[in-house]
Amino acid sequence: MRLSLVGHFLLKVIAWFIVLLFIWYQLGSLVTIPVCLLAKSVVATLFPDWAEGVEQAGSTLVLLTRLEAPGMAGVPEGQIAVLSPEVGFLKYGYGLPLLVAMLFASNARRLLAKVVLGALVLLPFQVWGVCFDWLKQLGIEIGAAHFSTIALELIALGYQFGYLVMPALVPVLLWVAMNRLFLATFILEASLDGEMAKQREKDRSAAS
Repeated sequence: MRLSLVGHFLLKVIAWFIVLLFIWYQLGSLVTIPVCLLAKSVVATLFPDWAEGVEQAGSTLVLLTRLEAPGMAGVPEGQIAVLSPEVGFLKYGYGLPLLVAMLFASNARRLLAKVVLGALVLLPFQVWGVCFDWLKQLGIEIGAAHFSTIALELIALGYQFGYLVMPALVPVLLWVAMNRLFLATFILEASLDGEMAKQREKDRSAAS
């Protein structure tokens, strides 16, 4: 059975994505550096009272705070633990290999320029996911950072949006914006391919 144009394109995207995802995971420490630097600037600007900095351990980002958590398990009596929530960046950053996979599958022109531009555009959304994950841990799970009820609801919403929506949706929208001509041609060819398939099915039915 011959694959449709859409099916062929999706298979190419999946194949490229698997290969690029493996390479991207091997480079986890390197691709995390820009997000670490930007996230550090964001938390230092927005929460100067308790955010001390950000440390990177491989692809894990650790937020250093002055927030205390008395009574935490494993802490000797009389001592107070200082909270340092961790976030694995890779679960927020897979949009880049997805975007590159779609560019490869569509034989995009000026590939390098589009990859660089896409990586830069994706950075703020990746920082969004990491920062809201920290806020979710500190404000909702632990409760050490004191936020208003409305702020907690916004944190929960921002976390869900940054975790469930942005990593997959933003790369697709970027690819569409970068390849509008290809997309229009692709839709037209897919429609014609579908019409031809229907016509062949009608011809077979009439012949039988």
